[in-house]
Amino acid sequence: MSTAKPQERPTGKRCFSTWAGVALALLLMARPAAGDEEAAPSQPRPEGEALIDADTPIGRVEYVAGRGLRLGKTRFTLGGFSTVGAEYLEGGERNVALEGVNFFVFFDPTSWLHVFSEIEVEHLATLENGEHGIRSDPEVEVDRLYADLGRSDALNLRFGKFLTPFGRWNVAPAEPLVWTTSEPLIVEETFDETATGAMLWGAAFPPGSTLSYSFYGTFLDPIAPDPDAQPAGHSAGAHLEWARSNWALGASYFASEGPGNGWNNLGGLDVLWRPHERVELSAEALVGKGPRSDRSMWGLYLQSVVEVVPTLYAIARYERFDPPARGSTIDLVDLGLTWVPVSYLRFKIDYRIADQSGERAAPGLRSSFSILF
Repeated sequence: MSTAKPQERPTGKRCFSTWAGVALALLLMARPAAGDEEAAPSQPRPEGEALIDADTPIGRVEYVAGRGLRLGKTRFTLGGFSTVGAEYLEGGERNVALEGVNFFVFFDPTSWLHVFSEIEVEHLATLENGEHGIRSDPEVEVDRLYADLGRSDALNLRFGKFLTPFGRWNVAPAEPLVWTTSEPLIVEETFDETATGAMLWGAAFPPGSTLSYSFYGTFLDPIAPDPDAQPAGHSAGAHLEWARSNWALGASYFASEGPGNGWNNLGGLDVLWRPHERVELSAEALVGKGPRSDRSMWGLYLQSVVEVVPTLYAIARYERFDPPARGSTIDLVDLGLTWVPVSYLRFKIDYRIADQSGERAAPGLRSSFSILF
């Protein structure tokens, strides 16, 4: 595929202006009738007992643990999560860290416009063996910032910085929502975690099932890019999922263009099966070249989750990964327990067994405590 000359590539500012105009046009076309202006926000009503429930000059302010703080008539909801983690790794590395605090901001001015932002304050405090005192180097990152436009389940437009819908893990990677302290190897730096551009997404509902889709492309300058993992200059992709009552099957595609590397292509499959109300089995696989690859890679993981007693889950995951950097294939097993006393608290401990050591697959014991607020 031929690529544009550097001087012909539009700047991020020009792209933003063009697509902002498109978004504005869609907003005007989607504008509801006068009677719909005060429609209820798209955020679901909080569940559980409200810890704060008071009438104020801005309306009723409610806070439910794990569901956020609803600020009356402003149409804003504030939430987030935080995690404390500890590692006791083979080879002598020991550390305890307040990994960060992630803040969620929801804004629902109408039933057809939803705005979301995730802002992370990371590297707050780390205590590590061999060092004196607590190391703190706080940084603020904009992990997500986007607007959704749409009035039905069938078709919606997302515009901004959002998670790349590739596979199962990357669409919900927050610590209080995953089963283990570490993510699978095939999710780490194999494709861009986020995309900055636009995405068309939606779902249809054939009898007894759900068919969901997303088609996306990156064309804007990245918002607060990770200096250790620069995103591709251009990228595009798609994700399809077919789900029924106790299983789901998905397929993903990600194409990326790097400087001087042409276009790379990455494909993936994922599956989820719940054969029993206390058992969950999932798997994910990918093959191809990512945005920072000079050679093909492939990998997979198989994960089982079993509720052994109420609120206590046993997790086992097997991984095999042939990394894009030249080296041997990695085989890894992760065994752990997760305790979920209530939906917004999660205690995790697991032990990683690997056939080789190193930063990517360091074996050892890990634990964490996460709270969704």
